[in-house]
Amino acid sequence: MNLPILPADKANHFVYGACAAALGGLHSVLAGLVLCAVVAIAKEVRDRVTRRGTPELLDVLATVAGGLVALLPLAAWRLGVSL
Repeated sequence: MNLPILPADKANHFVYGACAAALGGLHSVLAGLVLCAVVAIAKEVRDRVTRRGTPELLDVLATVAGGLVALLPLAAWRLGVSL
């Protein structure tokens, strides 16, 4: 079975999104989600303004996806859902 290969750039965005969300999650799930989204958008705006990178919507989505994966257990725990 061949698994799909995730490009390194998207994998990095996923991991950084998870880290940002986990940091914000120390306060609340909402704070984690907001921090993750702000980091994702700010990175792409920086790429656009400085012209050092290529701003991509898929990068934002990969970052937010990492944040959602990191926040899912916290949200479930706060809601009293057992996984």
